[in-house]
Amino acid sequence: MLVTPKQMQMLEKLTDESGVSYSEMMERAGHGLAEFLMQNYGDCDSFLFLAGNGNNGGDCYVAGYYLHFYHKDVRILAPLGEPKTEISRTARDRAVKSGIPVLSEPDDFLNSAEVLIDGIFGTGFRGELPETIQKLFSGHEEQIRIACDIPSGGNGTTGTVSPGTFDAYDSVTFGAEKLGMSQYPLRKFCGEIHVADIGIPEEAFQQIAPVHRLTLPEVLKNLPYRSADAYKNQFGHVLAVAGSVRMRGACVLAVTSAMRSGAGLVTCASAEQVLTAISVTLPEVMCLPLRTDENGFLLDKRNHEILMQTLKNKQALLIGCGMGVTESTRNLVKFLFSESSCPIILDADGLNCVSDCIELIPKGRTILTPHVGEAARLLKCDVAEIQKDRISSARTLAELTGAVVILKGAGTVITDGKQTAVCNLGNAGMARAGSGDVLAGITASFAGQGLSLYESACTAVTVHAAAGDETAEHLPYRYMLPQDLIRSLQEIL
Repeated sequence: MLVTPKQMQMLEKLTDESGVSYSEMMERAGHGLAEFLMQNYGDCDSFLFLAGNGNNGGDCYVAGYYLHFYHKDVRILAPLGEPKTEISRTARDRAVKSGIPVLSEPDDFLNSAEVLIDGIFGTGFRGELPETIQKLFSGHEEQIRIACDIPSGGNGTTGTVSPGTFDAYDSVTFGAEKLGMSQYPLRKFCGEIHVADIGIPEEAFQQIAPVHRLTLPEVLKNLPYRSADAYKNQFGHVLAVAGSVRMRGACVLAVTSAMRSGAGLVTCASAEQVLTAISVTLPEVMCLPLRTDENGFLLDKRNHEILMQTLKNKQALLIGCGMGVTESTRNLVKFLFSESSCPIILDADGLNCVSDCIELIPKGRTILTPHVGEAARLLKCDVAEIQKDRISSARTLAELTGAVVILKGAGTVITDGKQTAVCNLGNAGMARAGSGDVLAGITASFAGQGLSLYESACTAVTVHAAAGDETAEHLPYRYMLPQDLIRSLQEIL
């Protein structure tokens, strides 16, 4: 699970009230950090802790104290001066009494120590690092670098970073991983993240509604059981209204992934040329030819009667995926909103077609799948604003539309405005045109199979990302294609 710094403060308060004091929590945090260092870097002899003047620095004093008993050369540099909290001062005094040198200015040991441990700033840090700290952190590429709780310079809520943020090999975070550590760019400064237990009782987490980190074994439990006497209608009929003459592949990828992820039936309503391409590769998909304009984009009113009959008795409706944005496709999307009654997955051009009228998006039965650019258009802001706080942006969009939102990208965010999850699976090989179409098809398939909107979104994102990681086991990132993800579904589902 993932918590904000504010939630972490509440957890610590609840833990203190349960009988584990703040001093004991610091003791456990520092001991956990020391144990991690010994287990993973015990063959090193020299360790320098960079201790701030808050409780994060106190954790370093405790860790240094315990590490000292392993006969390591341990020193502590305190560039911000004396500890400000009583428990940190107590930890510092104990470290000094044990014989650990505490320095106020860097010396040669800063460059000669095998391991540097950063505890300058904790999870409450905002803004930019002082230039003196940026200089302190620079030029240590050859040394092992460990972050205490969170890399100094990182925002524990949003995942943004200051210039000069500490670039860690590993981060030992306390109690629970901080929400910002799941988001880029901060995540790449964290290295491998390890959580040290500081005594927080399980019931405390139940009081704060943490963000959930998704795992594959967990989401696969959402999928319906297939009994020996199963039949196709038990697993949903998905209608995909997507594609255009110029963008046929998007539709092919979407309907293929819908079929490959378990949909009982799939009907594709699109241009004749799109349906020809689908029939060649996937004869299992039913085809509904729609009329197009001279440029190969779907028309509006001339397709109403055809679609009215097809919309009946569908369990999921996928809209977008290569549809294009014209006056006719905009009107067609609005028509589908008004005439359908099943769950809707609105992807790509489906999103772009309603960017100026998001109030028309059906509340309570829609999943939106924007990347950051599409999210910015829907929220009438720029991409930089979305990236400053992806989780808050996704929640805002969910609240405005009454939809479940999948904000795609590294550290994909899924939220319905009340509950939120993050998926940190996946890799850079998935950064290709068409990956989103595969995700849209999987999402529509799961919605059609009867999963709730939120379950569909969480399960689809995790399965899609896991398929990307499975593909990367066999293919280099530069070679991977979205169609390879579909093939990898056989190893995931």
